[in-house]
Amino acid sequence: MGYAARTLVEAIPGPAAIVDADGRVLVANGRWRPDGDDAYPGEGTLLTDGAGGCPAHDRMLSAARQMTPQSPPKVLACGCDAPGRGGVRVAHLESDCGAHRRLVTVECAAAPDDDAAYDDAAAHAKSQFLALLGHEIRTPVTTVVAAVELLRAQPLQQEVREVVDSVHRSVHALKALTDDLLDLARLETGVLRVEREPVAVRPVLESIVEPLQQQARRKGILLLAAPAPDLPPTVLGDVHRLRQVLTCVVGNAIKFTEAGEVVVTAATDGDNAYQIIVSDTGPGIPAADRARIFAPFVQADSSAARRHEGAGLGLALAARLVECMGGTIEVQSQPGEGSQFLIRLPLQATPQQPGEKAPLPLTHRRIAVVAPSPRSVLALSWLLKSAGAEPVPVPFEDLALRVRDVDTVLWCDDSHDPEAVRRADTVIELLGPTGRAQMISTTDPRTGIVRKPDVLTAPLVLRRLVAALNRERTGVRGAPITVPPLSPGRVLLAEDNDVNRTVFRRMIELLGVECDTVADGSAAVSALLGETAYDVVLMDVQMPRTDGLEATRQVRSADCDTPILALTATALRGDRERCLEAGMNGHLSKPITLPELRAALAPYLSAPAAEEAPEEEPEPVADDAAPDLSKLRDLEEQLEDRALVVTTVNTFLSQLDVRRSALAEALRRQDHDALRATAHTLKSSSALLGADPLAEACAQVERNAIAGTSEQDLTALVADVESAVAGAIRVMAGYLADERADGAVRR
Repeated sequence: MGYAARTLVEAIPGPAAIVDADGRVLVANGRWRPDGDDAYPGEGTLLTDGAGGCPAHDRMLSAARQMTPQSPPKVLACGCDAPGRGGVRVAHLESDCGAHRRLVTVECAAAPDDDAAYDDAAAHAKSQFLALLGHEIRTPVTTVVAAVELLRAQPLQQEVREVVDSVHRSVHALKALTDDLLDLARLETGVLRVEREPVAVRPVLESIVEPLQQQARRKGILLLAAPAPDLPPTVLGDVHRLRQVLTCVVGNAIKFTEAGEVVVTAATDGDNAYQIIVSDTGPGIPAADRARIFAPFVQADSSAARRHEGAGLGLALAARLVECMGGTIEVQSQPGEGSQFLIRLPLQATPQQPGEKAPLPLTHRRIAVVAPSPRSVLALSWLLKSAGAEPVPVPFEDLALRVRDVDTVLWCDDSHDPEAVRRADTVIELLGPTGRAQMISTTDPRTGIVRKPDVLTAPLVLRRLVAALNRERTGVRGAPITVPPLSPGRVLLAEDNDVNRTVFRRMIELLGVECDTVADGSAAVSALLGETAYDVVLMDVQMPRTDGLEATRQVRSADCDTPILALTATALRGDRERCLEAGMNGHLSKPITLPELRAALAPYLSAPAAEEAPEEEPEPVADDAAPDLSKLRDLEEQLEDRALVVTTVNTFLSQLDVRRSALAEALRRQDHDALRATAHTLKSSSALLGADPLAEACAQVERNAIAGTSEQDLTALVADVESAVAGAIRVMAGYLADERADGAVRR
C-alpha cells in the first residue's frame, strides 16, 4: 500500500486498518496496536491472528470476506475488554489499482470527559485528510497548468492558440472546482481562515468578469462590472475569498442567463459596509427554490433533463464564505423576471495617502449612454464618472433630441444583428463629422457585420473604455504571455515529481534565469552547502528521504542564509507558518502560473534596468494623403492581439495573387460556382481586415455569379475587384510599415 493509504488511516482518530478481501491487514495506523498491544493483528497477518480472544474478530474476518462493492458498511459490537475499544465498522474501499479493500475502524468508547479531546482529534484528522486530498489532486493539475503556461508563452498559430487557450480555461476550471470542494469542506469542519489585508476593489471586479467574457459573448450577454465612483479604492478584507464569492455568484448568473445582461455593482452601504449586487435577466427562481439554492450540491432544476451542468457548489460556497467574512447574502427573484443577489460585507476603507490627484482622462466629456436597462445604464455611468466624464442617459429613440448636448454616444448593441448596422448609421449621421460613436457589442465583433463605428466588446474594463473613447492605442491581451525577464541569476529547484521538475525548470529559464534541479531534500542540502552559489531556492515540501522542512532546518543550522521559498500542493491550515518556522522565506501554493512565479522570484532576482524609450506620440488622425489604417487599428482592439493582426495581414497579402488568379481562371472557364466561392473567400478576409471597397467588389461578383449574370457583366465586376486590390495593398502595406516603425521605437 502506498503513501496515500497510510496517510488515510493515520488521519482517522481511532484505531484503523485497511485489509484485503481475505482479511489480511495491509496497513494500519499507530492507534491500531499502541505500544505493542496485540488486541488487534499487525500488518501482514489475518484479522484472527494474535486477536487476544476478542469474539468480534471472527465476525470482522467474515464481514471483510463477504463484503462486495455494493455492500453497505457493517457495524459490529466488540465484546472484548480491551480499554478504549468500542464498536467496529467494516466498509468497502476501492484502491487506485482497482483492487477491492476493506477499511476497518474502531470507535473508541471514550468517557464523557474525553469527548472534547476526541472531537479535537477528529477535527485534526479531517484537516489532515483534506490536506492529503488537496495534495493528491493538485499535483497532476500543477503539471498541466505549468505546461500550458509554457505553451502560451510561445508564438503559436491561431488555431493552435485557440486549443491551448481552451485547455488553459478547462484546467483552471478544474482547479477552481477542486479549491471549491476543499474550501467547502474546510468551512464545514471549521478550519478555514479569513485574512484581513488591503483589497483594491476595481481590479477585483475586473478580474472576475474578464475571464467570463467568452461565455458571455457566446450567449450575446451584456456583462458589466463597476464600483461606485465614490467607493474607496481599497478596503480591508480577504481578496482571495472575495474573489471566490464573486466568481461563484457571477459565474452562476452567466450560466443561467440565456439572453440579456449580467451586471455587477459595488457601493457603500452605511458605515464600514459594502453592498455588491449581481443582477441578471435569467429565468428567475421560484419561491420554493430560493431557500435551498445555498445548500451544497443543489440546483433549482436537479432533474436528469436539466440544461445546465455543474456540481451545485458555487452558491453554497459563496454563502458560507460570506458568513465566514461576517456578511450576508440574499436573493431577490421572481420567475421570468431575473434575479438579484445582494452581498453585504463589513469592509473597512483603508486610509488614503494625502497627495495631489492625477487629472481624470475624460474630464469635460459629455457622453450619451444608451443601454438596455437601468442597471446597465448605472454601471456604464459609474465607469464614465470614474474617468471624469459626465454621463447622459438617453433612450435610443430620443437620441435625435439630445445628441446636441453630447460629444460622444456610447451604446450597447449586437454586432451580428443586421438592425445594428442601421442603428450605427443613425448614430453616425446624428453626431456629424465632429462627434464620436462607440458601440459596445455583446457578441464577438470579429465575426460581426458592423464595420463603420468603433466597436468594443463587453465586458469592459475602465482602461480599455477610456482608451477607446480617447482613441488611444492599448496594450495587447490575448497575445503570447510575456513577462519581463529577471536579471541573470541561479535558482535551485528541489522537486521530486519528474514532470513538475522539468516544467518548472523551463519556466524559470524562460525568465532568463539559470536553474539547477534536485529530486529530494538531501540533494538540496548538498547542493546548497556545496561550491555553487544560488540566489534563491524553490523547495518542495513533501519529498522522499528528507522533506523540504527538514532540509531547510539542516541548511539553516549550517549557517546558510540563501532565501528558500516553499512549494506545496497541500491545503493545510498552518502550512505557511510551519514553513516560516523551519527557516523558509516564503510560501507558494501549486499550481503556479508564469506571472506568479516571476512575482515570487522578483524580490531575489531584480529586473535589469530597462533602456528608456521615447514616449510614443498619440496616433495622428489619417489625412487624405495617407492610407486609412483605422480599420486595422480597430481590429487590434477587437482581437486584442496586435501580433495576430500583423500575421493575418501578411498572410492575406501572400495569398492575394493566388485569389486573383483563381478569379480570372474561373471567369475564363465560365465556372460560376468557382467564381462565387473564390469571391466569397476573398470578400470575407477583406472585410475582416477593413478593406471595405475590395470586400464590396467581391460581394458584387458573388451575388451576380449566383444570379447568372452575363459573362460581359461578370468580366466588368472582376475588373472592379482588380481596381480595389490596389487600394487594399496600399492600406495594408502602410499598416505593416507603421508597425515596423513602432517596433523600431520600442526597440
